[in-house]
Amino acid sequence: MFDFGVDQAAGLRLEAKARHGGPALMPLASPAMPSRGFEWLCRLAMDLTEAGQRVVVIDACATERGDSGGLSHALADAGVAHLGADSLPGDGTDWVVMPGAQGLQSLVATANAAGADTALTRLFAPFASGALLLLYAPAQMLASLLAGVKARVMVPVVPQPQASIDAYGALKWLHGAGLHPVLAPLEAHTQVLSNVVDCARRHLELKAPVWPRAAWGQRVPDAALVCADAPAFVPYRSPARGAHAGAAIPFWS
Repeated sequence: MFDFGVDQAAGLRLEAKARHGGPALMPLASPAMPSRGFEWLCRLAMDLTEAGQRVVVIDACATERGDSGGLSHALADAGVAHLGADSLPGDGTDWVVMPGAQGLQSLVATANAAGADTALTRLFAPFASGALLLLYAPAQMLASLLAGVKARVMVPVVPQPQASIDAYGALKWLHGAGLHPVLAPLEAHTQVLSNVVDCARRHLELKAPVWPRAAWGQRVPDAALVCADAPAFVPYRSPARGAHAGAAIPFWS
């Protein structure tokens, strides 16, 4: 049911599907101390909004409070719809942020009982077509939610104490669940990044891809998880990439 792009036209396919069929999802693995990743998260959201995406940040490290505004409220209230529709693409300061710890726990329970397809369908339901959801959560929770889905998951590499331990731990959880983690450093060519890449290769037999910050605006939409039940891709002309036709075989469907 869900797939992510792997070819040159993937970003255009995401645009066509999101316009007609629903939102898209990029999971983000939070560090052991989530606050250490907040600068990284803000820069990612800023880069994506400046690239024209309608960004919704779901902070599953923060607990919902009150009767509205959080992921758990959106999942429980069938009247909540089109979240993220009011975001302004191109404005690097305009994106939606919502707490989601309880909502994610509910989705993981759904995944355990009925599979990732059902859980992801629940997650997507309250959000607007064209919204790009950034789900910031512990790696083990993402592994439980997405088990069986060959999704990309971004792993931050930040200039903070124990950053290499956090990143390697996330790679281990995600790779073990059959997901496809990618390293996303704030700064290129750091010793921390080199250590993580080396440890993953030696201990996990994993050659983890690295997405530098300059590529986030294109790589994230290209690799985001979308619903494969959306209408077939229609050729679309992009000023940046020209015309592409046809959709590639999905990585998983």
